[in-house]
Amino acid sequence: MMNTIMWILFGLFLGVSSTLWIMKERAHWLASLEFQLNPPPVPDTILTAIRQAERKSYAERSILRRITEEAQDVFVFASPETAYKMNFSVGRYRIKARTIEAILPWAIEQRFVVLEETSPKSFAHAIAYFSEQPGLNDWQAATYLEWLRQDHPKMADMSWPDIAADPERVAKLYSGYMGAGGAWDLWRENMTPGAVARKRLGLK
Repeated sequence: MMNTIMWILFGLFLGVSSTLWIMKERAHWLASLEFQLNPPPVPDTILTAIRQAERKSYAERSILRRITEEAQDVFVFASPETAYKMNFSVGRYRIKARTIEAILPWAIEQRFVVLEETSPKSFAHAIAYFSEQPGLNDWQAATYLEWLRQDHPKMADMSWPDIAADPERVAKLYSGYMGAGGAWDLWRENMTPGAVARKRLGLK
């Protein structure tokens, strides 16, 4: 009986020690990242609308799906690199790390992010973890929305205040944010938002 208890205590000790060591290494890794964020001027009203739309969509999902989403958020803290590799949708905006990674060269060129002594690869691997930090998550969403605006032929010439003033334009941008149903050419052809985007934003 005493031997069994000793082995259990030894196992707990090893588990706690391993966890603390992993957390120490992760803290050192994150502390080694050197960068500066310069978010594009996306109005807070648009960011708020998209956060609320994502919350509404999340709340309407099945219990199993919500548990899965919550587990993904928790897993980011346990292993941000694995969350990056699995391409989880995490954070307040449910953004996938690969989505931000895909536009990272453009974001660097636009100086929305300035990597000092940090490589783009190291920064990309930390993107999933950044999604759980509100300020950094805001930067991710704003940068992606700016990319979408510039990518749309008609919206590229519009100012952010003009877009924010028209719920239909915000919904059109949100359609792209959700992936445009994979029909990117059609998304770029017109200014008609998708039905799902309109519903989530509460438009008739």
